[in-house]
Amino acid sequence: MKKLIIPIAAVVALTLSSCNQRLIDFTVISSKNVTMRLPDDAKGPRSTGKEMKMCTNPQLKGAVDKAIENAGPGYDALIDGVVFARNEFFRHGWVVEGTPIKTGKLKASNN
Repeated sequence: MKKLIIPIAAVVALTLSSCNQRLIDFTVISSKNVTMRLPDDAKGPRSTGKEMKMCTNPQLKGAVDKAIENAGPGYDALIDGVVFARNEFFRHGWVVEGTPIKTGKLKASNN
């Protein structure tokens, strides 16, 4: 019984401990609909990026970057995005979906 006390205490300590992890840096973020005046050639087809790791902490930034890169050259941001936390067998990570845009083609608003 005494041999089990140390392993049990170690498991309890690890379970109750917490950690802090930076998820993402962002330039623009909103949970509301935002009207953006974009020409037709500034929007791409919906794109997905995935960052999955087995033993280390995956970064959300990696999934966002992959979603933008998967859209093709010239795209540099996502709109109408969704972020999923995914757990698979022995792996966990992030999946990001969104519509890629070319911010250089944004039109000025005439308000």
